[in-house]
Amino acid sequence: MNFSHKATRYRLITLGGLLCLCFGTYVQAKEIWPVPLQDFPEARQVFASHKPANDYVLALGNYKKVGGLWRVDEQRLSGDLYRKTYQLPENHSAESGYHYVVEQLQNLSVRELYTCRARECGDSNSWAINHFEVLQLYGLDQHQYYGAFELTSSEFAGMYVTVYSVLRGNKRVYLHVELLASDQASRYQAAANPATMVRQLTQKGFTVFAGLRTESGQKDYQLAPNHVQALAEALGSEPHLVVALVGHNHERLPLAEQLNRSQHAAQLLQTALQAQGVAKDRLLAKGVGGLAPAGKGSDQVRLEVVLLPTESAP
Repeated sequence: MNFSHKATRYRLITLGGLLCLCFGTYVQAKEIWPVPLQDFPEARQVFASHKPANDYVLALGNYKKVGGLWRVDEQRLSGDLYRKTYQLPENHSAESGYHYVVEQLQNLSVRELYTCRARECGDSNSWAINHFEVLQLYGLDQHQYYGAFELTSSEFAGMYVTVYSVLRGNKRVYLHVELLASDQASRYQAAANPATMVRQLTQKGFTVFAGLRTESGQKDYQLAPNHVQALAEALGSEPHLVVALVGHNHERLPLAEQLNRSQHAAQLLQTALQAQGVAKDRLLAKGVGGLAPAGKGSDQVRLEVVLLPTESAP
């Protein structure tokens, strides 16, 4: 290691130490989180804080160096930020810590935005130093887990949770959880990572398009551009995939009108994806009105993307 690398490492360690000392002043504060997440059993809480965040970075991909600078796919949000860092008891893995939190989120109804594990998450030091600014999270690249999620129930509208767990070289396991209660209190601000959409399509057979908007007092639909772009990138990365864009409508309307409005929403997405370069013969637009209530939740209108067999191409 040359002198410049040593100096850089020393500065990072010093910065991390100062940041940890700063966050450590919040350890004794017993914050009540707005979401019922249980602490990992017998884990030692190292840091905890609650403060306003005016420019929060919700990471939707792993960090990469571009032009000498760390870059990440992101959604910028603002609101109240809650943070907790734990050291797990001995004989517990980074994977068990991560899944302990994620399983609680899934019981609350959650939308997966981006997840990664091990080396596909990139460098652990980029998460520890550049993103979370907690030195204790600098661990082994092959033993790390990250996930970004949005709570989708109306009760927790506008709340985003990120989870990061890692094994350090000294065999200690740290778990970090952040919750951002967005001041916009509206759902579906962030688009899922395109790779996440592809994985959901190939593993579950469908993914939810969360970018459908209805303006108050207006009958027409709008599509959020960031959601359209993310889905177009997902389909562009797997040109063999053929999908149905399925519109649902559960408004208090006659069935014929439900079918018409859901078909209109599906065709609107089809047109938007074609404008992004997705071939029309890979997209089947279908409106089913209120005839498929499974998965309805609290949404009166929704769009789903369903994987079709290749021979089903429109």
